[in-house]
Amino acid sequence: MVNVNIEILDVFPDPVILVNRAREVVFANKSAENILGASYEGRDLALSFRHPAVLTAADDVLAGAGKSQAEASLSPPAARHLLVRVIALTDEENQTDAPSDAAALLTFQDITAAKAAEQMRQDFVANVSHELRSPISSLAGFIETLQGPAKEDEAAREKFLGIMDAEASRMTRLIDDLLSLSRVETGEHVRPQTSVAISEIIDMTRELLIGRATDRNIIIEISTGEDLPTVPGDRDELMEVFQNLMDNAIKYGDEGTTVRVTLTSIGRIPEQGGSGIAVAVENQGTGIDPEHLPRLTERFYRADKGRSREMGGTGLGLAIVKHIVNRHRGKLVIESERDESTVFTVYLPSG
Repeated sequence: MVNVNIEILDVFPDPVILVNRAREVVFANKSAENILGASYEGRDLALSFRHPAVLTAADDVLAGAGKSQAEASLSPPAARHLLVRVIALTDEENQTDAPSDAAALLTFQDITAAKAAEQMRQDFVANVSHELRSPISSLAGFIETLQGPAKEDEAAREKFLGIMDAEASRMTRLIDDLLSLSRVETGEHVRPQTSVAISEIIDMTRELLIGRATDRNIIIEISTGEDLPTVPGDRDELMEVFQNLMDNAIKYGDEGTTVRVTLTSIGRIPEQGGSGIAVAVENQGTGIDPEHLPRLTERFYRADKGRSREMGGTGLGLAIVKHIVNRHRGKLVIESERDESTVFTVYLPSG
């Protein structure tokens, strides 16, 4: 049985519309008016919601189908995906204060987030497949060559084995990053409770990367402010954050320059409030074009795909950084000046 109470419908957060047997709107709640602009009582539903699938679903129910549903989209700037359910109201069941000629009820559920999540999952699977297929295809090709034409060619064998080793290492890094990302996402809702000293983590990270920096004639310069508070954090995860950011700064900075890491105590984290620590990692290089900045933390997104793959990047590092920073209830800010510098700043609350 379907019970309809106008007062309840009017405060319902999702749009609700009642139509009569002529498909004319006899009631539209406030959400329907605000979200859909459905304010045409006494006129055809098509004037309130011009979507063929929804109109067809309404016609089916009014013709005796009992219930039906359809998906519809709202155009920008308020782009949304909606699941529209249509339910018949019979004279026997409709014994409430709804309009006496109401014949069908339409509810509009916002499924934009679910659609986005599903698209993200599909993109993720497609990207993983692509990233693994390339090295696997290379390995298969080299194995075939080594078993055939290059079987007795020592120089070719050494060359191909070196490439195969690089491709296998690339797959290992990708799998490691996928596992790391999955682990971080699983525990993202639980904030770490142990206290850590960020300056110690930065010093340890510098020692790990000093060899790579030396190979490119890059100096890692650390500037530590006074009275730095400890922060709630997972030491291993924060090591991963700053190792990723400092390694990127070394890889993408110009040779012979300086990577500067600045630790500062701040009284207020931008857009979040509360005191904490700001850690800025800056390099000098070609910089990043503005259109890429908002997407850098997306999985597999690369501003320069060729250069990233050449340097062994998996396209997951900054996504991992983002999720770890989120778990620590912090904030990641990326700023870049073309042909000058790029700065990644991590804000971590102290309480």
